[in-house]
This record gives sequence, structure tokens and C-alpha cells, in this order.
Amino acid sequence: MSISLKTLDHGFYYENETLPVVVAPVVDVGREWRFVVVARQVVASSGYNADTRCAADSGGGVEARKLAVEVASSMLPPCPVYVLDICQVGDEYRLIELNPFGGADLYDCDSNAIVEAVSEYAMRNDERYPKLTHGNVYNFN
Repeated sequence: MSISLKTLDHGFYYENETLPVVVAPVVDVGREWRFVVVARQVVASSGYNADTRCAADSGGGVEARKLAVEVASSMLPPCPVYVLDICQVGDEYRLIELNPFGGADLYDCDSNAIVEAVSEYAMRNDERYPKLTHGNVYNFN
């Protein structure tokens, strides 16, 4: 397989032809997982099949989640909400890539957990709204 804009998903996730990318040696990737990160916390995850771009039961995601939590909590995040993908290569778990939240498939990630975490983050970090306390109802019109 040769490296081209098409093989790097140009037009699917991004339009900028000069976007820097990191290219690594080819390896046989086994299972893959997507993790949604909000404010450096992993809030949801799903296994997926990269070839079909569909959710997949990747099983055994405990080690993948450990790496996702380590990456999310230790690196400077590209933005407050994003996704990171982890894969299994042999007996190792590796970071594949980071993607913008708005342009990523969420597969079978827990949508309720995502909405709750993103909403809480947005409201906590928007000075236009009063700080929320449990049980309060606010009119945001």
C-alpha cells in the first residue's frame, strides 16, 4: 500500500492537504477501540472495525482503556473534547491517533454518558451560565 491523501482519509476527516501527520512503520493491527475524552477524562468507549467503519465487539478492552486513561490524563489535550483510538498489536496496546470529536464516528459509545459529560463541561466552562448545583433547573433562553 502506498501513502497518499486518499489512504490518509483526506476529505473524510480533514480537508487541509498540508496537515502534519506522523507516519509509522506498517504493523498488523488487531483489535481497535475508540475512546471519547472530555476534560482529560475517558467518558465512553467502543470497539470498532476500521475497515468497515462499524462498531465491533473488540472484547478485552481493559488494557486498551488503561492506556487511553494514561494518554488522556498525561498529554496536553488538542482540545477539551476529542477522541483517541487505541489498537492491539500482538501483546501490546498502542495509540493509533487522535481525532476531533465533531468529525469522529462514535460507534457504540454510550451516548448518554457523552452528552452528560460534554454538557457538564460546556456549562461549567461558560461564564454566561450560573454554576449548576444538583437539582437546580435553569432557563437558558
